[in-house]
Amino acid sequence: MSHWRWPRRELVVLRRGKAYGTNPFDLRHNRGGVIQIGLSKNQLSLDLIEEWSKTTPRHPFAHRQAGLIIENNRRWIRKARERRHNKEAATSMGHGAMGLAAEAVLALRAADPLPMLRRRHDALPPRLFAQLHALLLTAGLAHHSPNLSLLLRLASPALSVSHRLHLLLCSPLPPTTFLANSLLAASSPRCFPSSLSLYSLLFLSSTMPPPPLLRPNAFTYPLLFRAAPPAVAFALATHSVKFLGTHAASYDRFLGAALLDVFARCGRIASCRRVFDRIARPDLPAWNALLSAYARCASSAADTILELFARMLSLATIRPNEITLVAVIGACGELGALGHGIWAHTYLVKRQLAINCIMTTALVEMYARCGRLDLAEHVFATTSDRDTRCYNAMLQGLAAHGHGRAALALFDRMRGSGMLVDGVTVLSVLCSCAHAGLVDEGLEYFDKMEIEFGIEPRIEHYGCVVDMLSRAGRLDDAEKLIHEMPIAPNAAIYRSLIRACGIHGKLEFGERMITELRRLDLKDSGNHVLIANLYARMNRWEEAKKARKEMKSMGIDKSPGSSLLDMNGILHEFLVGDKRHPAAKEIYTMVEEIETRLSEHGHRSNTTSVLFDVEEEDKADTLTYHSERLAIAFALIASNPGTPIRIIKNLRVCADCHESAKLVSQVYGREIVMRDRTRFHHFREGECSCGDFW
Repeated sequence: MSHWRWPRRELVVLRRGKAYGTNPFDLRHNRGGVIQIGLSKNQLSLDLIEEWSKTTPRHPFAHRQAGLIIENNRRWIRKARERRHNKEAATSMGHGAMGLAAEAVLALRAADPLPMLRRRHDALPPRLFAQLHALLLTAGLAHHSPNLSLLLRLASPALSVSHRLHLLLCSPLPPTTFLANSLLAASSPRCFPSSLSLYSLLFLSSTMPPPPLLRPNAFTYPLLFRAAPPAVAFALATHSVKFLGTHAASYDRFLGAALLDVFARCGRIASCRRVFDRIARPDLPAWNALLSAYARCASSAADTILELFARMLSLATIRPNEITLVAVIGACGELGALGHGIWAHTYLVKRQLAINCIMTTALVEMYARCGRLDLAEHVFATTSDRDTRCYNAMLQGLAAHGHGRAALALFDRMRGSGMLVDGVTVLSVLCSCAHAGLVDEGLEYFDKMEIEFGIEPRIEHYGCVVDMLSRAGRLDDAEKLIHEMPIAPNAAIYRSLIRACGIHGKLEFGERMITELRRLDLKDSGNHVLIANLYARMNRWEEAKKARKEMKSMGIDKSPGSSLLDMNGILHEFLVGDKRHPAAKEIYTMVEEIETRLSEHGHRSNTTSVLFDVEEEDKADTLTYHSERLAIAFALIASNPGTPIRIIKNLRVCADCHESAKLVSQVYGREIVMRDRTRFHHFREGECSCGDFW
């Protein structure tokens, strides 16, 4: 019997066996023009073939081809019947759940002729989609809701609204919310307006033909959230809460996690927390969404993340995964909680969770921000999965610790490996040069960034170069660069110049910069404190008092200086003159002892940073109780001799506390690692890693 060949431009059903071509629906790769979808014998049941042979008379070619399939495969059909008979016999003889499970698996495979396509998440090209559509209609598969749902899900979002609506309304099945959701599942950010129009027509319009208006469910809105821009997604989230009810997320975890993600993207942390608190038994995706929301939107919420994580660990039914630990490790880096960060890293390794480039970046940032640059370098060196962000994290860590030469060497290796260089990379290199005093190298890379790297300088790059020139005392060059900038300077640039003027004693130049700063921003408390500091350094007490009075008259409060100390896994916070600590009495006794011993070694307080026109002795008393000194005193009491002291400070360390920390490291034989607002200071044996250049 000769093999009957299908005409090249027609569409047919199935044939047993593997696909001849790479694309099972591409006629160009099929011998004889027969379309195949790669079904195995177990996936194609006898009943399904016989059902296809009963295709309606409108499709005679399909009827004829199905008959040929049955005719050419009688032996396989007989074996299929024997296998089915054996399974039924095993079930009836009481082989129990095993026989039932095997029968269920065979039934599931027989009912699903399109397993490969169901695993596809992106839309089909137009030609393949048209072939699939014709296949489902020709074979009668479109009468089954899962198959029609697959067709709607694989529709290209670039199709017109009328075309996509026609696919649903003119299908063999009546429109349902499930099918409408399948159509919305093809939404993409690029074609979101058309998806929003579909939603309005299907669920909101009163002019739809019968059946009556569809009602959205908990699966409708997450499909739109995913494709919508943040502002529209927030409006849709608010609309969904009103439409489905305020407690809809409490009984539907899929909707709850989607709402958490939307509110997180929009920076609505309070809304995020309200949704989470309504969920009766939040699962791992809900916990991850909340932790990621805090990590993404709230820079001061690191302690909240650790509290939530501890609460999550208390639930024995939920185990953290990689997404959880990325948020937790980031919070540890923010707080300088080295002990918590090491625990998270250990958990990651023991549970054999995936350490990809995202996790590697988080670990490098955490160890660098906790003062353990050696561990950050070890994690970076032992991973093979590195991307640009991972390199940027390592470069930023080297910059913050003042390792300018090492940062430049790593940057050269990064370029040699062919890794993409972006604006953050160049900014990290410039910061490395600024903190290490490598002015010529920094200017060279700044000149190269647009010509060689193809990166247009932004305000952050100009600000870093101005800061680098100012630190080196090249104030005229910094001012010249400001005038030549194609971008209007911001307040941060003028703050760098004013700070440098105080260091280098350029009062007249500083007053010009103060005028520019006042013109740009008057509501920032840091600006007023900086101006008062400049006048105080020059003993211009009247001007300093005037700046402070102006700040108070405008109702602006100065951010209090605080220091965090990680001691045996417990974070201790200290403020200036703080007496709330349970060991306050012992701490102040130790402060007095420290001052006595430092005086014996010739230490004299540097009172230029005190903003009050009082006696020198009173100024020294004010400096004695700065937050970092209280933290050092407590660490000397509570930790073992020789243990490094790690402190995180929210403001720049003042000159006197910097000098005091150097002497403490020498007198008490302790290494002190202090992270202030701009960089790290490693105090060892009376010296600081910054070289007094900060």
